[in-house]
Amino acid sequence: MAATKKRTVKSSKKNNQSVLPGSIYLNKNRYWWKVQLPGEPSIKARPLRPIGARYATTDNSTAIEVARALLEKHLFETSQNCQGEIVNIASLVRAYMEYANEYYVDSEGNPTSEPVSIKYALKPLVELFANLLIEEFGPLRLKEVRQRMIESGSCRKLINKRISIIRRMFKWAVSDQIVSPVILHGLQAVVGLKRGRSKAKESKRVLPVDEKYVYMVLPFTTKVLAAMVELQLLTGMRPGEVVILRPCDIDRSGAIWHYYPYKYKTQHLEDPTLRRIISIGPKGQEILRPFLLRQEDAYCFTPEESERDRRATQFKLRKTPLSCGNKPGSNKKEDPSRKPGIAYDSTSYGKAILYAIKAAQRAGLDIPHWTAYQLRHTTATKVRKEFGYESAGAALGHTNMSATAIYAERNQGLADEAALKFG
Repeated sequence: MAATKKRTVKSSKKNNQSVLPGSIYLNKNRYWWKVQLPGEPSIKARPLRPIGARYATTDNSTAIEVARALLEKHLFETSQNCQGEIVNIASLVRAYMEYANEYYVDSEGNPTSEPVSIKYALKPLVELFANLLIEEFGPLRLKEVRQRMIESGSCRKLINKRISIIRRMFKWAVSDQIVSPVILHGLQAVVGLKRGRSKAKESKRVLPVDEKYVYMVLPFTTKVLAAMVELQLLTGMRPGEVVILRPCDIDRSGAIWHYYPYKYKTQHLEDPTLRRIISIGPKGQEILRPFLLRQEDAYCFTPEESERDRRATQFKLRKTPLSCGNKPGSNKKEDPSRKPGIAYDSTSYGKAILYAIKAAQRAGLDIPHWTAYQLRHTTATKVRKEFGYESAGAALGHTNMSATAIYAERNQGLADEAALKFG
């Protein structure tokens, strides 16, 4: 019987000079790293593969550089606090993420979605140049990051947006005297990708959804979700505006109700001419009335109420006699790990619509997938055909940034006129 070949494992002598945690060692003449990174539950061995390589490196210096990049990438992805001097790209990214997490908050102090977008934009930068000195990063390096985004399959508009976020980080760093203005000036020379002149794919255009498909899905939703969809279709409000609707935010003194969302897209601009006002006409009022019979500061549309409605519908459709099978409520957990929330968010609202569409498709209906934002496009198309572009912009809250208060009032009158006919 042939003797089994022993695995070659040698410790790296040069690793003792490194400040890296753990140990870098040779495994079959290729370098691996055995380490427990911050936040990990146990020690893990990982191959030290350079970017684009299939196997771990055989060079000691390269192994150390790859290990450092892995450490920086891990610290970035786990949002570790920035410590020490900001000298390389990874430390700059961590410092900027700390700033973004504190800066991008709503009126209630809760974090917005912007830090998440920033993190996704900076991820390929960290993957490629975590250990690169800040002063060595220039336009060609930025183009390498952009090429990495193209190869990952991101669309052109998203790539341009994420490259702008990277430039925004360097602009912040210049304002805090972390990097030289010369670096930012060089990065600004990198122009955005143009349609048809790059290998980046184009994003699909968001088109209106035919109203017939919307009403075909409503029977497969709860009463709460159906009311949300119909109200959004009538008013053209954003998904994020319909989910936070409360009785106290609605002025019901006139024939046309005016909804003032306490959170809206342009709120941070602090321009009174951009105050978001949503007009609700007779049809929308009729849909909304049953949901106003609650505390003034309570959300009109809640997942908890929707879940009760779903269970009540299931009970009505029950075929098993009550004397057999589970009794209503008997199979519910007393303390479930996931409970229905007090309000929807844009994501859960969109998922609820998707579930209803899939249920309708399983029932044999030929319905394409559509999203909550397409309802807004449908409203815009309908109002534009009847009243023109200015009225459509008013109804959807697309007020010009430089508009005067008089212009805003005139726009609101057009929105009221559209709501009186359609909403």
